[in-house]
Amino acid sequence: MKKQIQMNDLKNAEVINKRRVINGVDDGLMQVAPLKHDFADKIFKVMLKNNWVPQEVPLQEDIEQWNRPGFMTEQEKRVYKRSLAFVSNLDGIQTGNLTTNIVRHITSPEVSLAIVRQAYEEALHVHSYATMIEALGFDPDEIYGMYKVDKELYKKNKYVLEAVNKISDSNFKTGDTKSDKMFLEAAIGNIILEGIYFYSAFLNFYVLRRNHKMPGSAQMIQFINRDEDMHLRLFIEIVNAIKNENPEIWDDEMKEIAKKNIIGAVEHELAWGISSIGEGILGLNHENLKDYLEYVGDLRLMAIGLPKHWNKENPFPWIDEITQGNMIESNFFESTVREYSTGSLEWE
Repeated sequence: MKKQIQMNDLKNAEVINKRRVINGVDDGLMQVAPLKHDFADKIFKVMLKNNWVPQEVPLQEDIEQWNRPGFMTEQEKRVYKRSLAFVSNLDGIQTGNLTTNIVRHITSPEVSLAIVRQAYEEALHVHSYATMIEALGFDPDEIYGMYKVDKELYKKNKYVLEAVNKISDSNFKTGDTKSDKMFLEAAIGNIILEGIYFYSAFLNFYVLRRNHKMPGSAQMIQFINRDEDMHLRLFIEIVNAIKNENPEIWDDEMKEIAKKNIIGAVEHELAWGISSIGEGILGLNHENLKDYLEYVGDLRLMAIGLPKHWNKENPFPWIDEITQGNMIESNFFESTVREYSTGSLEWE
């Protein structure tokens, strides 16, 4: 929607009350007080407290372990490199997606602020992966260009790009039922990207750490994972706000599209994960990887008001100690946020 300053007789409170995530009045002045979408402001403030840079993470032990003869198996090295290749590709895709596809359609300034902060964090993640690549002495072309020779990684990147590019046309705009549904699908795509696609790669780093290998890399991923958790929360709230403000687009057709996309994402993530781990590494095999991704998929379905599809239990409950232990109370919007010590994380 074109941003323009207009004279009108509406009181400020009336303007705020008419604010919407999409298709609202937007003069481009970014007035965020008082708030309409307070969820975005709460998440934005947590993002500000959750501030870090990759140079804080010690990688010397990882360098020594990687180069120590026989310490890392060839399979573990393969899993590590493939995981690093994919997450570095994915955060690059997401940085562009947020800045060119998503935020231009948002008409709530507090939501825009949170998305812009998310884009900054995605760029930080891109820098973090570059730091890991440089520290470990990898050939950047091998990591960033792995999708060119890795069939499964190519298929996964292609699938992700096709999903985010549905609203990439410069002429696309919201404002009618068809385009609003397309935007809602793209917003759900962000839930999928933040809440499913990263998860098997993150799991690989955590399993290696649990086996006392590559601890610095796992700590870097823990920082990134903490950011991604906020991004996931943000887009769950965005999707549910759009549904509430535009109930006519959340019909049976849209619900089926959302369900199909989440199920498809789990299937693609599983196919890539299986190809990545091969015969498996200590503590991780095809069966528990499948259970984990299907468990995660159910969480994403329920988050947007859809029923579970798989009904699986989490086979890796210890992951919550890593990803939640230093983050927030169990109920984010009803409890007090634990203070983030900038750049501080601890392993349980």
